[in-house]
Amino acid sequence: MINSRAILPALVAITIGASACSDNTVEPEDTLTEQEATNLLDGYRALLNQTDPTFIAQSATGAIVECPLGGQAEVTGVGLEEQMGDTSRIHLDVRINPSSCRVSAGGEQYVLTGDPNVHEELTVEIIGFFESFEITGTTVGGVSWESGDRSGRCEIDLALAASPNPADPNSVEVIGTLTGMLCGHQVSIDVRELPID
Repeated sequence: MINSRAILPALVAITIGASACSDNTVEPEDTLTEQEATNLLDGYRALLNQTDPTFIAQSATGAIVECPLGGQAEVTGVGLEEQMGDTSRIHLDVRINPSSCRVSAGGEQYVLTGDPNVHEELTVEIIGFFESFEITGTTVGGVSWESGDRSGRCEIDLALAASPNPADPNSVEVIGTLTGMLCGHQVSIDVRELPID
């Protein structure tokens, strides 16, 4: 006669043992240091700030452009300008979807692919004849990245707050910060450190 009380623990042990030996384990993704994450962002920003981008194709809402070191990125968006009394407001809403897009910064090279994409919003509010102005925005989304033999995913959730340098009213210098989460790191980046060309 089979002892049912002995069978149940044996089946549980076999099941646990089989799942522990399973080949279906998923390797953890590589992670970037905070400096590497900042380099990735700088490379991405250099893509956006190309002074003379090469257009592959154009559409009604955007274009596909070549990336600085190869690959491409689809850029779609809209701009809106409003005037209310002595206040002017410019609002940009842009989505960037890189595809095997090669960029570099800080001595590092990255291949970026939208995962799903990066959504940029930027608002510039000007009062009077530049008596005061303020820049706010967000950068939200995610990209898959490769660098050498490493790869992973970077989630981006950053907020921008910037304004003219109050120490020099005649200067065009803008000061402010880009703060939030970048590739798993809490960051606060001085906007003057971001690439502008």
